[in-house]
Amino acid sequence: MAQTERPKGGGSQRILQGANLALYTLIGIAIIVLVNWFVSRHDKRWDLTPNQEYSLSPQSKKILKDLKQNVTIYAFDRKEAFGQRRDLLGEYSAASPRVTVRYVDPNAQPALARQYGIQDYGTIEVVSGTRHFQAQSTTEEGVTNALIRVLMGEKTVYFMQGHGERNIDGTSRDGFQDLKTELSNESYKVKTLMLLQKDEIPADCEVLVIAGPQHDYLPPEISTISKYLEGGGRALIMLDAGVSTPNLNKMLAGWGVTVRDDLVVDLNPVARLLGTTPVMPLIVKYGNNPIVEPLQNPRTVATLFPLTRSFAISSDFKGGATPEMLCQTSDASFGVEGYKPSMHEISARPGPNDVKGPLTVAVADTLGSTDGKKTQGRIVVTGTSLVGANAYLGFQANKDLVLNMVNWLSAEESLISIRPKPKEQQTLDLNQRQMGRLLYLGVFGLPLAIILVGAGVWWRRRR
Repeated sequence: MAQTERPKGGGSQRILQGANLALYTLIGIAIIVLVNWFVSRHDKRWDLTPNQEYSLSPQSKKILKDLKQNVTIYAFDRKEAFGQRRDLLGEYSAASPRVTVRYVDPNAQPALARQYGIQDYGTIEVVSGTRHFQAQSTTEEGVTNALIRVLMGEKTVYFMQGHGERNIDGTSRDGFQDLKTELSNESYKVKTLMLLQKDEIPADCEVLVIAGPQHDYLPPEISTISKYLEGGGRALIMLDAGVSTPNLNKMLAGWGVTVRDDLVVDLNPVARLLGTTPVMPLIVKYGNNPIVEPLQNPRTVATLFPLTRSFAISSDFKGGATPEMLCQTSDASFGVEGYKPSMHEISARPGPNDVKGPLTVAVADTLGSTDGKKTQGRIVVTGTSLVGANAYLGFQANKDLVLNMVNWLSAEESLISIRPKPKEQQTLDLNQRQMGRLLYLGVFGLPLAIILVGAGVWWRRRR
């Protein structure tokens, strides 16, 4: 029986193939080693998550970049749980040479745990000098808020009451409880003030907030507020459309801010894609004040001004005042003149007396001191108080805008930024039919395909 002659050089060919395989394997290992070496030397990371879950927010980065004192972050936990904290806390130490992170097992160092009153595993304590504060959570927001509290101490914000202003403890859609919580997180102590009971602004008032008064202030109250501001005080004044406040409007007009008696309607079609209505202007155009600078760099983010009135910035004002536009509506907007809350229908087109857009709906104003010695007063005025209400504070950049206003007024410019956003849950919703397809393809189809491809390769080699 004749035997099939094997091709010459078969052995050397197999040796060559083996050598190539070994060479490619070594090259692959070398590439992996070089990449790991480069990453370890340069600490380069790429965060590809949709919400940048593993990167610090602009606010955290800005605070860390501007640090002028050393900070130690203690992570108290079991030794085996230290790895859960390193991803986040490592970002803080990498962002600033002034930050040191220490991982402490409270069982191994009970004296240190007792010094900071540590009760539970997983507690983070931020320390700088003699100040220390315990983070309310192990998230970036919790750690950064603790850092802010340690760096700036606690300042007091007073909310005016007695004229139908927003309820700072209100949990309804138009309440201000969420804003109160956010201010507390940024190291502000929130109190209320009624000038009808005590006709003076407390000495510890860092920022006075007038949020949505439904009735005008009396002349003696206006005099007290005006004196406070001209003496270097700071105020956030949030008005509402259709509410008559002639005394308050007259005070603002003296500093170049004319309050219009209108309701802004914005017909911008892009805003409709986000589910808004024409009486809820979507703001994407901002001024040059530090308050709004983070909202337009590197990309513009939107804010929402529901049921807002507009302002005119005039040149007829007291010496030293410098009003400037903060937020402006689109060219497709107009102000319905003479608006009253009792009006059931709002025209979809501007009338002959209506003001054409774009319209200014928020203003920042710096006042010259009256005696030349005190610090300059600052005012921020918005055309709606709903921008800070529970129902709208969480809309895109509304929270950043309102908190930036308070930070600018209190001269805490280092806190002006875009804050940490909550992590988004990435879910995949499948119906029963899609789940069935996934089962057959993943459990049966893919393994079967691999087997068939392998069998085909084996059969070709046999031939």
